[in-house]
Amino acid sequence: MISFLTSQSLWNLSSPVWLVAVPLLLAAIVWRKKLAGANWWWFAVAMAVLVLAFVSPIGVLAGGYLFSAHMVQHLLLLLIVPLALMLFLPQHWLESLLDRPGLAKLNTLLSTPVLGWVAGLGAMWLWHVPSLCSAATQSDLLSIVRSATFLAAGLAFWWPIYSPVARYRLDPLLAVIYLFSACAGCTLLGIYITFTPVSVCPAFANPVDRIGILTSLYQAGFTPMVDQQLGGLLMWVPPCSLYICAILSVLCRWYALEEQPSAEKLPEASL
Repeated sequence: MISFLTSQSLWNLSSPVWLVAVPLLLAAIVWRKKLAGANWWWFAVAMAVLVLAFVSPIGVLAGGYLFSAHMVQHLLLLLIVPLALMLFLPQHWLESLLDRPGLAKLNTLLSTPVLGWVAGLGAMWLWHVPSLCSAATQSDLLSIVRSATFLAAGLAFWWPIYSPVARYRLDPLLAVIYLFSACAGCTLLGIYITFTPVSVCPAFANPVDRIGILTSLYQAGFTPMVDQQLGGLLMWVPPCSLYICAILSVLCRWYALEEQPSAEKLPEASL
């Protein structure tokens, strides 16, 4: 299996993703002074995961071979890359940008968390409508649109939870409801994909073997139905695990804020 995954045919080093990652890296270098205080480690994570999603075997297998690889790629684009970018952005730079005149409508949108929730869950459900899923798998242009949609929807989804600007964040209890309901939405989609006898993405039921690996995949047990069931489990378990971790981080942040006033009162009480 290791030799199979390291096969040169399973690495797409000429992927167009470089046209996104390289300009972003150059822009980060140019703007590094204005982005003082940014957590560059998270930016590196975002770029590494973005490239991994398309250049590695994940990207190759997601291009019409394995529905499970397709699901991994989408989860990386929808949840991991946007989250890392959100944790990278510096507060002072973003505040000065959003406080500019003429951005009132944008501020209104950013202050409406339900839009982020609908975008995050809606993108995943929309692009798994069978006809759309197959069309985006078989069309390079539509695949790019789908990937861009996932990245934008992911940023919108994480904004009310981890926005660098505190005024846009949800209150802790609402944030817990927001994340728990997102977990429920992913669970429903995951259950449907796992147990339905219908092909969710017909392009993966009858793949075109462009690089001659289909026989090896089937011999390894990745038949279309097993592959779809694995994809459903990936839609179900990893996102909810991530949402639970996010809920715990929100509760820790809430606890830390509650502890601050008490700590400030201690010196006064000792007087």
